Amino acid sequence: MSRKVVWIGCAVIALSIVLYLAGFAPESREEPEDYGGFRSGITYAMNTVIEQKWYGESADTVYTGMETKIREIESALSLHLSQSEIAAINENAGVQPVEVSQRTFDLLQRAKELSEQSDGAFDITIAPVVELWGITSDHPHVPTDEELAQAMALMGLEDLVLDEEACTAYLTRPGMAIDLGGIAKGWTADQLREYARELGAERGYVSLGGNLMIIGERPDGDPFKFGLRDPQGDASTYLGTVTLEDGCTMATTGGYERYFEQDGQTYWHIMDPFTGHPADSGLISVTIVGDEGVVCDGLSTALFVMGLEKAADLWAQSGDFEAVFVTASGEVYITEGLRDRFALTEQYADTPVSVIKR
Repeated sequence: MSRKVVWIGCAVIALSIVLYLAGFAPESREEPEDYGGFRSGITYAMNTVIEQKWYGESADTVYTGMETKIREIESALSLHLSQSEIAAINENAGVQPVEVSQRTFDLLQRAKELSEQSDGAFDITIAPVVELWGITSDHPHVPTDEELAQAMALMGLEDLVLDEEACTAYLTRPGMAIDLGGIAKGWTADQLREYARELGAERGYVSLGGNLMIIGERPDGDPFKFGLRDPQGDASTYLGTVTLEDGCTMATTGGYERYFEQDGQTYWHIMDPFTGHPADSGLISVTIVGDEGVVCDGLSTALFVMGLEKAADLWAQSGDFEAVFVTASGEVYITEGLRDRFALTEQYADTPVSVIKR
């Protein structure tokens, strides 16, 4: 690798982990008896499990507001809702531009920027390939080379035309389609954080299927800590924890999330835009921590595709995120900004952890 890598032994903390479906979980500890108000719950939206936990006098107001905002965003961005703006863009591919909300337009612009930043490792026009594999459907299958070539021929971010003045989006060729699954939840986390603060949120978090948004700290004044799942373990096994400060977001992409097996081979849902196959970069989990959920979400996917060396180089050239990488051989790499915020769980105390430095 071109970056300087230093091995360290991370400090170990013993903790109990509460299981959630997102690939990480909050540190489990007894809640304080008096925190002036509390509201929590789990719902299903945006094709994933969403958990909220809020403390303080505004807890009920914030919780209800988040529920409403999540549904509003889902109705605009979901690929699977026929009335959504994204569905309208896809249905009108090669036909005509579609007027969209400013919110959707801004997200599409950010998606194109992240594609450029990652040299194409992140590409929302991969939808025809994703649909062909059907990994998240009831009937996944390995496509033929001919099928795959036809689907990949429908990709190309240069053919997603965004007209800022008219606030329209247009896929210029019939059959093209966009899928915001690799970025929408992180972008939603940003929207929710802004709205939660408007509603008077004091402290709490929202977990959106592999994405986290944090406000404030725990009622006892300690920062929130979340466990990162061992991508090679079962759903209740956590490799380490990351301490998150006020305003932080975190996104994890792992091959364990959605996959199927055929003829003894495992195929996960994280697609490589360059090959049309599930990404095979030597990484099996990537966690990104930063101030912007849209960046964390998009880059967790892009860096998973890129592999450790290219991912480390991109991090070194950037200044807006930190990362945890887990390789197929079980090695853990963290960027230097997480040196004091990442810790192994007791079960993984002997796991080597290397720090990537600029």
